[in-house]
Amino acid sequence: MTKSLETLAKQLEQSDDYRVLRRFVPPGTYHEGGGAETGTALVVDVETTGLDPSSDRIIEFCGVPFEFEKESGRILTVGAAVSFLEDPGRSIPAEISRLTGITDDMVSGKVIDEAAVAALASGAGLVIAHNAGFDRPFVDRRLAAFREKHWACSQKEVPWKALGVSSGALEFLMMKQCGLFFDGHRADADCLAVIHLLQQPLEDGTLPFRLLLESARTPTFKVWALDSPFETKDSLKQRRYRWSPGEGKLPKAWYKELGKEDVEAEEEWLRREVYAGKQGWKVEKLDARRRYAE
Repeated sequence: MTKSLETLAKQLEQSDDYRVLRRFVPPGTYHEGGGAETGTALVVDVETTGLDPSSDRIIEFCGVPFEFEKESGRILTVGAAVSFLEDPGRSIPAEISRLTGITDDMVSGKVIDEAAVAALASGAGLVIAHNAGFDRPFVDRRLAAFREKHWACSQKEVPWKALGVSSGALEFLMMKQCGLFFDGHRADADCLAVIHLLQQPLEDGTLPFRLLLESARTPTFKVWALDSPFETKDSLKQRRYRWSPGEGKLPKAWYKELGKEDVEAEEEWLRREVYAGKQGWKVEKLDARRRYAE
């Protein structure tokens, strides 16, 4: 039966009027090692009761380790998924249960094994999440072993939009780049999909994981427009500044993240358009250890 379905799929693929999606089956090995220097990375994903790490809670954590070549970005072997459910101490919102399939009964009395997660994190030189700006604050608050790790984002640090992909959503990228579908919105499935996506060569043969590694090794700079005049808010928004409401230890100010090559021009724009020739901004250097942290 499988062979006959595959024959039909190949026939459909010969026509420009059809595209075929196959179910993603995670491989345990992508490449054989060739003696190059290797490292270990860890893809993590969490399902949560909501979007706010200060008030919402993790209901599922998963981490999947893998070995890779540091220079080429080729992934070698993929380890077993380490996954835990956790009782958030409150009812899971109905929309979250519909999205993830995780119910109150499934998490009742469950707790993340912190020792097991710490052992998993200890061997990883790099932690990767698809939308690390969301995952890292939740993980850092709940699991101390991750707070000083280097982090990277498979959604942001691979230039998907510049590569002609209209959405950075994981399920869309798997369909668009890999021709595959999977049952998303469970932490283990999402982790394995991220690893596969990072090994799908781009049109020029470059591996997305190699681009991610290069990005993770390159510092970025966050420019804070401190105490900016209220009347400049529209100009800042048009220049793609975002607003920080001042939660935790963050300033209450507009901010923007840039590469080193763009900082000088941005400072000149702030001096001219926002601060009337005076100094009023702050530039913060971010490496992979601080990037995406709260």
